[in-house]
Amino acid sequence: MWFNHNPAEIRHPAQAIGSAQAYPVNCTCLENGLTLLHQYIPLAPVVTVDIWVNAGATTEPETIPGLAHVLEHMIFKGTETVSHQEFDRLLERQGGVVNAATGYDYAHFYIVTLADRLEQSFVQFVELLMHAAIPESEFMQEKEIIRAEIDQAYDNPDWVVYQSARQLLFPNHPYGRPVLGLPEFPPLLSAAHTRAFHHQLYRPENMTIVLVGDLTQEQAMDLVYKHCHWPYVSCTKERLTTKLPPVPLYQRSHHAMETTGISQARMTMAWLGPGVSVKEQGYGFDLLSVLLTGGRTSRLVADLLEQRGWIHDIHSEFFLQREGGCFTLSVWLDPDYLEVVETVICQHLYQLRETCIPEEELRRCQQLVVNDFIFGTEMINQLAGLYGYYSILGELEQAFTYPKLIQSLEPKNIQQLAQRYLSPNSYAVTTLTPPAT
Repeated sequence: MWFNHNPAEIRHPAQAIGSAQAYPVNCTCLENGLTLLHQYIPLAPVVTVDIWVNAGATTEPETIPGLAHVLEHMIFKGTETVSHQEFDRLLERQGGVVNAATGYDYAHFYIVTLADRLEQSFVQFVELLMHAAIPESEFMQEKEIIRAEIDQAYDNPDWVVYQSARQLLFPNHPYGRPVLGLPEFPPLLSAAHTRAFHHQLYRPENMTIVLVGDLTQEQAMDLVYKHCHWPYVSCTKERLTTKLPPVPLYQRSHHAMETTGISQARMTMAWLGPGVSVKEQGYGFDLLSVLLTGGRTSRLVADLLEQRGWIHDIHSEFFLQREGGCFTLSVWLDPDYLEVVETVICQHLYQLRETCIPEEELRRCQQLVVNDFIFGTEMINQLAGLYGYYSILGELEQAFTYPKLIQSLEPKNIQQLAQRYLSPNSYAVTTLTPPAT
């Protein structure tokens, strides 16, 4: 249990689960179940506080889709002791920033502020997070803001076609629902249900606090012990989540849509990929993404855009998730080329499955992926996000081994990955075209 203490004399009753010699991050599990990650970077007098919660869309009741996203908005509406105006004014005076995001496997909230003014903003930040009042009046006002955000998403043709592909890929799983919520709010979505969801999931054993910046390990520990003395409540992951296994595709699954206001067609093709625990294969998809669409010399760009001129743009992405990943290819093209472009893409996948890629091509892709990783972790808030994301997924080590593992992959690994996951016969595809004239 937690106990009163003098921070200057504290002996932290915690278990270290990371090695400072092995990794740059100190990882500590506190007595109340809270995970603390800390990295000391004194290059500038700022600190990022990034708090991750296992409270994403996969933890919502099936009857209330969008609840996790609603709660993200309501967190900043104040508590009995701190108003959201007070917190906003405090951060503004410090020149700090605050933001939040909800995903399928997480919700996270972060601030960036001056190191010498951290404690005051930290106190109010964790107060808002743990003791959100979620008043009825604020809830009704915020619903209109959230509804406008959802409407804006459904007005975006690229989001619509991507979300449709996810629904085909994960038909009986929360991964197939929009994180934002559905266009029509479910009848059970209320302030009372939002408060209950918050009370159930926003518990220390279900959270990770990441502190990165000009803050020593001793200062970080003292700060968290002093202001995060929340009680431990035994709560298993089975109680916290309602999940179903991804349903594998055994055939091509297609959904065609039409909309006004666009001149170019959109096509998204999607394949089921490995979950976060399948380390090497998940990393390999990042290489496959660069191999297929990473620059003018990549295979699909060189063929479909540079040589044939059939498309306007193409990109691919692998979404690493706890229970099963999602690999997508998104194309912008004239409607007349939809069928032939899909066929050519499948031909490229067949070639990947049948023939190992050349060593030189693989090394180019590895360099691009590692460079992108380096550039994407230059800022302290980027590092904090990296650590928090992998920690909440239960695979923190992956955040540190990524470049090394990317460099260790060989052509045969890429071929095996394509053979296992990228079938030219079993995938989801959605198209969005202008109305036929």
